[in-house]
Amino acid sequence: VMRNLHVVFTMNPSANGLRDRASTSPALFNRCVLDWLGDWSLDAYYHVASELTQNVDIQKADYVAPKTLTRLVAGLPVEPSYRDVMNNAFVFVHQSLHKLNDTLRKKGSTTKTIVITPSHFLDAIQHFIKITVEKRTEIEETRQHLIVGLDKIHETVVQVEQLQASLADKRKELNDKNEEANLKLKQMIHDQQEAEKKRISSQELQVVLAQQQEQIVEKRKTVMIDLDKVEPAVQEAQQAVKSIKKQNLVEIKNLNNPPQGVKITLESICLLLGEETTDWKSIRGIMMRDNFISTIVNFESDNITPAIANKMKKNYINNPDYSYDKVNRASAACGPLVKWATAQLTYADMLSKVEPLRNELKNLENEAEKKVADMQATNDLITTLETSIAQYKTEYADLISAAQAIKTDLSHVESKVERSIALIKNLSLEKVRWESTSESYQTQLATLIGDGFLISTFLAYTGYFDQMTRQILFQQWQNHLDKAKIPYKHDLARVEYVSTADERLRWEMNLLPSDDLCRENAVMLKSFTRYPLIIDPSGQAFEFLHREYREKNIVQTSFMDAGFRKQLESALRFGTTLFVHDAENFDPLINPVLIRDLRRTSGRVLITIGDKDIDFSPTFRMFLFTRDSDAEFGPDICSRVTFVNFTVTRSSLQSQCLYKILRSERPDIDSKRSDLMKLQGEFAAKLRHLEDNLLKVLNESEGTILDNDKVIATLEKIKTEASEIMQKVEETDIVLNEVEKVSHEYLPMAKACSSIFFTLSSLSTIHMLYQYSLRFFMEIFEHILYHNKRLESITDTTQRLDIILKSLFETIFIRVSRGMLHRDRITLAVQLTRIYLKNIIGENMTFEDEFFEMAQVLEENSDMLNIQNKLSDPQKRALSHLTTNIPSFKNLERQIASNSDAFDKWLNSNDLTTRVPVVWENNGDKKNEINTAVYS
Repeated sequence: VMRNLHVVFTMNPSANGLRDRASTSPALFNRCVLDWLGDWSLDAYYHVASELTQNVDIQKADYVAPKTLTRLVAGLPVEPSYRDVMNNAFVFVHQSLHKLNDTLRKKGSTTKTIVITPSHFLDAIQHFIKITVEKRTEIEETRQHLIVGLDKIHETVVQVEQLQASLADKRKELNDKNEEANLKLKQMIHDQQEAEKKRISSQELQVVLAQQQEQIVEKRKTVMIDLDKVEPAVQEAQQAVKSIKKQNLVEIKNLNNPPQGVKITLESICLLLGEETTDWKSIRGIMMRDNFISTIVNFESDNITPAIANKMKKNYINNPDYSYDKVNRASAACGPLVKWATAQLTYADMLSKVEPLRNELKNLENEAEKKVADMQATNDLITTLETSIAQYKTEYADLISAAQAIKTDLSHVESKVERSIALIKNLSLEKVRWESTSESYQTQLATLIGDGFLISTFLAYTGYFDQMTRQILFQQWQNHLDKAKIPYKHDLARVEYVSTADERLRWEMNLLPSDDLCRENAVMLKSFTRYPLIIDPSGQAFEFLHREYREKNIVQTSFMDAGFRKQLESALRFGTTLFVHDAENFDPLINPVLIRDLRRTSGRVLITIGDKDIDFSPTFRMFLFTRDSDAEFGPDICSRVTFVNFTVTRSSLQSQCLYKILRSERPDIDSKRSDLMKLQGEFAAKLRHLEDNLLKVLNESEGTILDNDKVIATLEKIKTEASEIMQKVEETDIVLNEVEKVSHEYLPMAKACSSIFFTLSSLSTIHMLYQYSLRFFMEIFEHILYHNKRLESITDTTQRLDIILKSLFETIFIRVSRGMLHRDRITLAVQLTRIYLKNIIGENMTFEDEFFEMAQVLEENSDMLNIQNKLSDPQKRALSHLTTNIPSFKNLERQIASNSDAFDKWLNSNDLTTRVPVVWENNGDKKNEINTAVYS
């Protein structure tokens, strides 16, 4: 027996963790195996949770468990740690489902129940481990990305400040260069103007100089004409002097008393030579000089002063003895001297006559020389100015080039600053949001365990129940976490927590109804660990999944199909997606697939179907469908599949009816609504992608952002696209407001449709034959919308709506009442009237509220958990027997809860037959019943 139980236990895929620990914890393993076919004890659940969550970080050093903590297991330490309390919470959730089922069965509630097995518990643990690990990694990675993004933004702000400072420096440098260039330009212009003036002056001097040169030439020509008349005589005299023989001079020297002609000749010669003397001895000394003749030959006529000339004329020229012929006869040497002296004196006379002309010529020459010097100085100055101007031009060009370079650099920096400021401005919203998000990550990490616990238990346990029951269970689990002081996110969005915007958009595009129930079901179909069994009375889930997996090879079959086994084997072998219908007719042949009884042989993964081994493809997917919402499944099936209930809810049906009304009566509004809902989903997903891309670009950028034009361009592009999308979102919001305004006009009718259907569904409580499907109701509703002859030629919206409403209530009553007993028709009429008054007219009517009824049931269930923990198994059975079979004890649990202190004392006393607390209803003589109770 133990071996067989081991086999049954280890076949369950959720027991992998325990199988691995079987050798190290055989007592725990055997204890779980012994309880497997029925249910585990609470201690077993607690120890299993402890074993499977060992590798999950659930510690909290500063945690102190509250004294009012609900203790469900005996093994819980006196001072439990955070991990112990979490494991206790898993046991609480599992036990709460058992208590819910028991309570619903006792109350006779219409809410369906499901067999809760250890597989649900292990499934919840697996979801918890997976979700917490993935979310912790996601939070840490996203936080790191945000931190890097914020650091990049901060670096960008600092760099922009530096750029702005450098921008000011460059502007100052540019101004300095421009001022310097302007000064150079002014100096160059000044020098050019000065050079031009000097050049004009030089040209004028050249003209004047040329004129003076002409005058000089004329004057010189006039003087030379006069001088040329006597110059030959001077030259002839000079030649004659040159011809004087030295011997003749010696002869004259030796004369002690020379002739008169010789003496006066030599005296005149000495006078002309500037050595006036009449002493013969002195004359003889002068005459005997070696340079005497050369001095005479080289004598300049200009040296003859007027005084010398007068003396020569007075003393010698006018002397009759002073003639060439007389003197030459007296001395051959003195004759040429007389001739020379006479010529020189004649020449000197001529010079004196032309002296004014010579002076004028000299003045002209001096002026000409001065003008030449001035012109040369002017030309030198022009050359200097031209050299300076050329240098200024070079320096000016360099300054302009430098200024242009600075200007280009300045323009680049200004452009970068402008783009940077715009970028920072654009990133400011992200910065604020990212800072807020980054700060919230610590809170997210603090609530990670609580959030993961709520989501994992929700995915594992609530798939079978309707929306109302799910919400109540979720609130009950939240209350337990509050009492246990386990932090969690109070506004936790179950769908958004385990799905992305892209996935939700894809679901909507694949025609998944947008109500919360269907979206939660989609999450369960995405995250299942056991193959899902889908309760789908309306066929919405099938249509959604068919679209979701349309790109894969889908094979549809049924448990009623003769070729079911062949199709199953083919799907397993080739990894196709298998849709199995009529799941209420369950075939045990599929059990190995449900429990994933796989084995590896020579590199192959095999699964046994009947008597045949089949290769198992990892891409194989399987979904079980049933349209029977009342189908019941045994514990074996409940432990092997994940139930996902798509049974329609009030809100879902209300939305569907509203869309059908709009499609019929206002197709334009319905088209806008559909397009806008699609666009909003696409915009939200695209915005998310853009933000992820923005963070990715910031994280992958090396160095500073502003140095990478590609990064800035990418960021600008992303922000531009995000701005455009935000603008489109705002535009869609405006149109959506219009759509909602129109939809609000038809909302009362949609609510009435939902109430009518659920009223029809509740008629089964009157008689078991009053069963009406959603298809039956929708056929009536669509017939009224599209085939109502009363609507012909009616265009007024109000009139058409009134006709549709009256037709709907009339048709429903007529078609439903035909199949009812006469006495029940009035009940249907009253219910329809109440619906009309409440939803159409707006009267404040009181209705049965299933939510509060269920909340009351679960509150009692919560109170009874502590009572149940105090009882032994025989006492629990006796308690159940009393509340079920003895009318006086139908409220026994409530009575015990209200008298818990007295009940605890009595339960712990040694004598149970005395001081029995009054926990029954005293309605007459119930002695036998009470005795029976005491005995029990």
